[in-house]
Amino acid sequence: MAFNELTDLNLWLQVKQDNGAAFKTLFDRYWEKLYVYAFNRLKSTADAQDVVQEVMISIWSRRASLDIETTLAAYLHTAVQYEVLSHFSRAAKIAGKSLEYGKNILPGLSSYMEPLHLKELEALAENEITRLPGKMQQVYRLRQEQHLSVKEISALLNISEQTVRNQLNSSYQKLRKHLKEAILVAIFLHGN
Repeated sequence: MAFNELTDLNLWLQVKQDNGAAFKTLFDRYWEKLYVYAFNRLKSTADAQDVVQEVMISIWSRRASLDIETTLAAYLHTAVQYEVLSHFSRAAKIAGKSLEYGKNILPGLSSYMEPLHLKELEALAENEITRLPGKMQQVYRLRQEQHLSVKEISALLNISEQTVRNQLNSSYQKLRKHLKEAILVAIFLHGN
């Protein structure tokens, strides 16, 4: 059977039936496009390759239960977008990169707190960020960690700019509320 002549849908149906040759065709069909997208975001050949491989491995391992409701191309592109975001998140944690809490969550504290207290507060904030609803967390991270504009986030996630603003405002409010007690403790510790 010439898998490269099959439509994406028919190819996916073959993959769901554990056909390794069909999966290889799928892999070959989309590898370069997905790699280029990942590379343009990550600026690293190795990282871009890892991201695409992670997505493809995940798809193969979940093939029996995975129902793709969009086109295969759209699904793969979105999966790579999410994996790129996950990569940035992991890289930030590994590098010990501080999130930019500044004016949005920890207004004014970073200028006078001891570095140890600030690190503890940042760890608490990161814990609260991971508890935000999925889309809200994604919008927050795109804004705060990748410094994307509201317009860029809107285009990337295919949602309105107003929805992005609403998600950002809600995330800031939720984080401020949950971190209020931690901030008071940090101020108390700083004063002693």
